[in-house]
Amino acid sequence: MPGREALAFDMYGTLVDPIRIWTRLEQYVPDQALRIAEVWRQKQLEYSFRLTAMERYEDFEQLTRKSLDYALATAGRELTAEQKDALMAQYNDLERFPDVEPGLSRLQQLGHAMVVFSNGSPRMLDALMDAAGLRPYFDGFVSVDEVQAFKPSPKTYGRVAERLGRPIGEIRLISSNPFDDIGAESAGMQATWVDRSGGLFDTLRPPPQMVVGSLIELADVLEKDGQA
Repeated sequence: MPGREALAFDMYGTLVDPIRIWTRLEQYVPDQALRIAEVWRQKQLEYSFRLTAMERYEDFEQLTRKSLDYALATAGRELTAEQKDALMAQYNDLERFPDVEPGLSRLQQLGHAMVVFSNGSPRMLDALMDAAGLRPYFDGFVSVDEVQAFKPSPKTYGRVAERLGRPIGEIRLISSNPFDDIGAESAGMQATWVDRSGGLFDTLRPPPQMVVGSLIELADVLEKDGQA
């Protein structure tokens, strides 16, 4: 149905859970695994923000590895090169959230064009699309690597519109990351916050008009809107 919005889904934190990598970390650092995983994710995002502010770019895989080194250092722990390689490999096989498959199936039936839109490098996303069983639901993915800048740079959201061949206002970002939703709306895109943690939205801007707790709820809301 040509009148339906195209949906651009964030990957990490929205479709798959990067914090769940703590279960692999637990094999190496059982007493600090969850904390290291949380710092790893936080630093990964911080590094991407810094690089974009400096108008510099590094492959997301390299940035993720550097963030792991930082997280381990804060805990005063060291891992072998082989153990770090195993963790990086796990990053390409992250666990899908339980609502993702039924939610995406519903949205696909509703006729929405859907793509993954992520900070991940093409190599990482290609592997993860297969490992998480996401490929059947999407018309491919858009990596920020194409514009050499990370979210929330306006360049990244503009690139999605170019790839989809639609005005940016006819595209809706689906993300659990408040900074991503704010970036999308600032660039002129619609946005939906998937509130997976029941936490606070950033105080920098108010949350989007559409807030859901799962992709199943998202399908319910969009179906209702389509019938209105």
